[in-house]
Amino acid sequence: MTDRQRYDPRLGDEELGGDEVNGSAGHAEDTFRPPRHVRIPTDIAHDSEDSERTQKEGRWFNAQQRRPWSTGLRRAGKACKRLIPIDLGWIPANFTWSKLKPVIRCAVVCWVSTVLMIIPRTSTMMGQGSFLILISAFLDAPHDPFLAVLERELIFITLVVTAWAWTCLGIFLANLARTNIDYNATATAIQSGQYLEAGPTVILAVFIFFGSAFFLFLKAKLGPGPYIFACVFSCICIDISITTAVLYPYPFYRIGQVIAVPLAFHCALCIVISAIVFPVTITAQYTHNLYAVLAPLHGFLAEHRKVLALNPCSEDFQTVVKSINSALAKSEGGLGQAAATSRLLKQDIVYGRFSPTRIGEFQQCIRRLVTRANGMDIFFTLIEPTRERFPVTPMPSRPVTPRTGTPASTRPGTPISPGSPPNGLREDPEQLARRRRNLQKTAFEQSHGHRSLSRYLHLRLSHHQEQHHDHSLHFSLLNLAHALSLARIQTASSAETAVGVFESQRYMAIEANRLADRHQEDYTILFVRLLHESCDELLECTQGVLDGVQAWFGEVRRASFAGKAKVQRVRAERLAKLEGLSVNVKETLNRFKKEKRHRVLDPYRSAFDPKHVRAPGFYDPPPHRYLFHCYVYQYHLMRFNSILTEVLDEIIQLEKEAQKPRLWWPSTPIRKMLDWSPWDPSEEMDRQDDEDPDIIQGIQPDWNDDLGKTGRRDPDALPPANAFQQVMHWVYDLASALTRGNVLFAIKAGLLTVILCIPTFLKATAQFAYSQRFVWGIFMGQLTLARFRGDTTFGLTARIFSTIGGCLLGTALWYISTGNGAGNPYGLAAVIAVSAPFLFYGRLYWPVPPMTNIIFFVTVALVIGFSWQDTHTTLPFKYKGWELAWRRFVLVTSGVTAAFLFSFLPPSTTLRKYQRTMMSTTVAELGAVYCLIVSFANTREHQAITRGEIVQSLVAIRLKLKRSLVLKANIVYEFSLRGRWPSKRYQKILELQLQIAYLLSHLMSVAEHLEPAWSRAFLRRTRFLDADFQGDVLAVISMISTALRTGNPLPQITPCPLLDRFMMHTHGLNVIRQEADDDYGLPRTMTIDTLENEQYLCFSVGVTTAFGIVLRLDKLMVATKELVGEQYHIHGIGVPELRSGATSPIDRPAKDA
Repeated sequence: MTDRQRYDPRLGDEELGGDEVNGSAGHAEDTFRPPRHVRIPTDIAHDSEDSERTQKEGRWFNAQQRRPWSTGLRRAGKACKRLIPIDLGWIPANFTWSKLKPVIRCAVVCWVSTVLMIIPRTSTMMGQGSFLILISAFLDAPHDPFLAVLERELIFITLVVTAWAWTCLGIFLANLARTNIDYNATATAIQSGQYLEAGPTVILAVFIFFGSAFFLFLKAKLGPGPYIFACVFSCICIDISITTAVLYPYPFYRIGQVIAVPLAFHCALCIVISAIVFPVTITAQYTHNLYAVLAPLHGFLAEHRKVLALNPCSEDFQTVVKSINSALAKSEGGLGQAAATSRLLKQDIVYGRFSPTRIGEFQQCIRRLVTRANGMDIFFTLIEPTRERFPVTPMPSRPVTPRTGTPASTRPGTPISPGSPPNGLREDPEQLARRRRNLQKTAFEQSHGHRSLSRYLHLRLSHHQEQHHDHSLHFSLLNLAHALSLARIQTASSAETAVGVFESQRYMAIEANRLADRHQEDYTILFVRLLHESCDELLECTQGVLDGVQAWFGEVRRASFAGKAKVQRVRAERLAKLEGLSVNVKETLNRFKKEKRHRVLDPYRSAFDPKHVRAPGFYDPPPHRYLFHCYVYQYHLMRFNSILTEVLDEIIQLEKEAQKPRLWWPSTPIRKMLDWSPWDPSEEMDRQDDEDPDIIQGIQPDWNDDLGKTGRRDPDALPPANAFQQVMHWVYDLASALTRGNVLFAIKAGLLTVILCIPTFLKATAQFAYSQRFVWGIFMGQLTLARFRGDTTFGLTARIFSTIGGCLLGTALWYISTGNGAGNPYGLAAVIAVSAPFLFYGRLYWPVPPMTNIIFFVTVALVIGFSWQDTHTTLPFKYKGWELAWRRFVLVTSGVTAAFLFSFLPPSTTLRKYQRTMMSTTVAELGAVYCLIVSFANTREHQAITRGEIVQSLVAIRLKLKRSLVLKANIVYEFSLRGRWPSKRYQKILELQLQIAYLLSHLMSVAEHLEPAWSRAFLRRTRFLDADFQGDVLAVISMISTALRTGNPLPQITPCPLLDRFMMHTHGLNVIRQEADDDYGLPRTMTIDTLENEQYLCFSVGVTTAFGIVLRLDKLMVATKELVGEQYHIHGIGVPELRSGATSPIDRPAKDA
């Protein structure tokens, strides 16, 4: 055996396999690999299964012959489903008692609001706008816990009253400019517009401009949360008050009372009903959200036990992996709701055994639990055939002739036929198939002894022609890279040149030199089997603990109000069960750490036996990456189990300490009740359209500074040197703020509002505008206008179609309640009582865009409420039913069309730019978190930020990226004549950032568990303490962030691929290279005891995770280049020189030292 073939894991570096195994093989591996032979299934039960299936089909056919009616009904149902392409699965999915309680509560509020509108005395008290109480019941439904409703309603009425005060100030100033004041003017004369004057009208126009701009700025700045509906009704209050007050020849301050009083009734009603009809505390809602996070993890663990028992080369394996990813995504989707609910835990008022603050402490553990579950899934991205590959530049669409010849073969003289391997060697297909079956049989029998392992390794590595294949593969890849670099390759779009050629050719060289292994499929089968044998018991035990924890969150408060004896008995039984689970899981984990997890080391034990090392006939063990893969899975499984055990122990402690219930008061001052920041998470943040791309909800602004966000310097001026310069600096900053996104949007929306008010401000059209309720079009237009043009266009279509549906349903309900009459109070109350539960079931759970949902049901309420109002007041707008509905549709269409056209005027912002800006922000934050984690691993004793803040930052980044998927849906509404939006390219960047965020979480976990010496060795091996390498990493992050924000092309030659420098030295299984100056007290010579060390496991997981981060940064660079393009081309740089018999710069040997 040559030196290149021989490998002593105790002494030297490893030949096969790169430093890490996160898998970056390009498509060229599949292109140049010799064709594999089809493996014929040898399932002996195949025939019996076919015959059994045939018998079942025969019995089913006979049964169908006896049941013709059932067949006909089934076919009719399928036909109806095809004719009506509406998914109604959400109806039974939400038909549970816990989800029906908010529906009943909202229906009660709606019915009581209707009764208050119908009763003459209360209707007179509320004024001519009494119908607003019914509309607000649908728009601001009290489906949240009591404290959340209280917070939202206090903000609601505060902003509405503030808007009323603003209009009063405008009316007062306008009255000072009025020349004709007449307190005795008749209503007819006022409504005709004859008292309109230029001066007061201009003043009121200014007030409506600034008032609307302020509240719309507040809506965009604060984003989704408790302020959104308050801002909407504040705009409505300003619009109605000012467009009405401008007609009066005297100051009519009480016009705002028409809006404020019904809304005050609504707020009081919501607070009272939320407190007495199925009241829900924040703590109860929070535990329910945690239950929803844990529920998918049960199936997640069950699928893991199933997938490890399968052949990784089978299709079933890939199918189960997809279901595992889906379960994990569903679990993480609940983290946002839990985070939003936990914001109010410290302000909760609850009667029970457990403090809301103590319950809120589970949030951190649950976050870590879901992150470790993702770490378990990382294993499937490392192994074949599900591993991720580096995106290699596509082959040219036309033939390209390289300037240099084909590299000379190392085995000349044998002509290569089209079907033969590249090296010209011919092998009998039957012999290959027979040999592979024998190898796999040997692999599965390996668990019975080490002698079979040696025979397996001998058979796997005894064929000399494989080295010739790998050598030829390497030169073939270099030849392809050379061809790609010499030609300006045309991609699928003929107008675009290929990008990433520089990175692709180097990754193909890395694949050939470091990662190529023809037998990886067999090794993968072997190690997956060993992993199943080692982890199945722990997975089963963990699944049982998860069931116990989930049951506690779901049932802890159910028996609180039963008899004392029953409550004590239930608690004792529950505590005993939890303690039994705790004892069992700790024993199982301890057994796994000491015995079970070492099962994956069996293929390496013979290599460390002194009798075998350097002995004749000794062959290499499997490459180290297969062991590292298994260690990654085992580490995250142990951490998942440990975190779950922490939760279980905390639950047991709570059960023992808290024996008697008590009343828990808020632990934070009441004055902070209305505190809200755009960085705070919200329950609605994943469903709203307005969001700031420069803000990541869940990350506090002071964290950004702590996490290393650099400060921006003014390139045109030094810092202020005196008080005058400081004042001028503030003035400049204030003026600069007026050019930012939210302010420009607010100014634009204010101008649109004034333009839509022009018919009301002119004498010629004032009477018609007032009598036909033009104000509907005004606030519909101003609320449709959004920061991004795509959202405005979506609002156009959504509001028009939902208004049509709402008008039809509202008209139908109105005529059902009254027929052709002028409104029957008993009929209307009965119709609302019957229909309200169904309406609110759709209002809360109908899975359509929020705007469509809200406008549909608000239109239903408006048609009913305004029809009643018009028949029982002296308003000039005397329409009801259908006559009202079609006028409402016309005004809505006019308003949203005006907003749509106005959105094209500058400043016009698109969702396309939002996506790039948002991704630029998240890349910068990922870089900041990366720096902090490396600092933590290097000097963990001097950290100013807790690990909880780091974890929360990473979770917030992931939620921000996932919410962008919702906003991205409206990009199709942004018309562009330049070409289609490259959605797949943006999707690729988003997915890579999500993967990096998860890997950073895993890196933080490893850094916490590494001892100082192992941590230093880890940083040394990964080059994370190498200033040159870290400079390249941070330069790549900065270049990507800047390119995404500005859209400027990236240089063709960048520090990427970083992986090439990351793998500068190959260590194999070794911790410290033999040439290293300092070993930090760790063994230089590898032994089986070192491999069994748990610190070595953490070390290998950290190295693998670092490899994954570096790999994805390279992929992110290429993905960004695909989006923005390249510049600064230097002809001939980076092209490998293909010389026969010589080693090219790219053909770097696996062993550098």
